Amino acid sequence: MAEANAVVDSVSSLSSSVTEVRTARSLKPSSPLVTVTFQSGQSGLLDMNVPRAVVWAEVLHSMREANHPAYVEIDPETKYITELLQPLEVQVGEIKETASGVEVELIISHARHYLQRTRPNFRDLLNELKAAQKQGTKVLVTETLDDHQIIDVRPLEKLGAVKLK
Repeated sequence: MAEANAVVDSVSSLSSSVTEVRTARSLKPSSPLVTVTFQSGQSGLLDMNVPRAVVWAEVLHSMREANHPAYVEIDPETKYITELLQPLEVQVGEIKETASGVEVELIISHARHYLQRTRPNFRDLLNELKAAQKQGTKVLVTETLDDHQIIDVRPLEKLGAVKLK
């Protein structure tokens, strides 16, 4: 189960070209909003007046060109993209119980990855991890950048939008 208002999917298109996005770094953009559309049909907006949105637009262009999925959180009222992360395509190794949740070995990484019991969807995420481990299949895992907290897990074939509230 994914975070509410999250989309993990390949980027289909952006309403501005990468050149227009780069121009927005130095000039006031002609269109302050860039629409990002995903393969599932879900879309979100980037406000180009916000400095990180310009960087995110460039990253999303690169992800589209490389056909890499993106993890985004979209505000259900404004439709603005409020978070952007890159999911990892991984095999799940050992899962160890800890006092606060579980520590998860992801086969491509030497870092420690954690799933906290305090996450509202802890049980669903843990079940996805255990199923992938048991079946030996790869999953897409999204985690926070700073402390490797797992926030989303889904099988590769289940990319797409989570219904917005």
